[in-house]
Amino acid sequence: MIRSVLLLLLTFSVQLSVSQNKTKQEVLQLMAEDTCECIKNDSVAFAKDVSLEKKEMALGLCIFNSYNKRKDETNTFKGDTFENIEEVAEQVGMLMISVCGSEFMAIFSSDELYSLATDEDEDMPPPPPAPKNENDFNMEVTLSSLHNDAISHITVKDEFGKEHKFVVIEQFEGYDLLKTKNFSKPFRIYYREQSFFDLSEKRYVTKKVVKYLEKI
Repeated sequence: MIRSVLLLLLTFSVQLSVSQNKTKQEVLQLMAEDTCECIKNDSVAFAKDVSLEKKEMALGLCIFNSYNKRKDETNTFKGDTFENIEEVAEQVGMLMISVCGSEFMAIFSSDELYSLATDEDEDMPPPPPAPKNENDFNMEVTLSSLHNDAISHITVKDEFGKEHKFVVIEQFEGYDLLKTKNFSKPFRIYYREQSFFDLSEKRYVTKKVVKYLEKI
């Protein structure tokens, strides 16, 4: 009898050890499957006439319940803070697109999906300007013209009089120097080369993107 009890305890401890040794990715996959099942089983909370806010709350609750159920299956989540749990929820949401893609997307209307996407963009602060990097491409130029089109760009001349066009697609240190009063004044411009698709040429073309600008 004692031998049987010891055998049962040993088997249970081995199973517990195995369950706690799952990788983070394995547990996230299980959480995605749990959450997909939760959506499928709660047609009331995810009905079309339910508000986006209530759907988001219901989805968050599904993920949180799965997290509480699965967190002990791996050592990865030990000591997780609320910020880490938010990150886990985002990772689970990404996995759900492949696990239950059509069912997951079906709970939101096209307007709600757009609202979710734009809300996420608004919550993300713009990246800070990059510091000057002496290893970047750079050249001495004089400012010739400014163009504020759909994508802003500036035209400059190098020390040999050759014109160059630089596109502006992000904030950079020295952007406040781009004023007409600074035309023909010497600057050093730091930049990177990046490929963009050009509709007129029907191919990718390499453009110079401004990273840093300083007066000489």
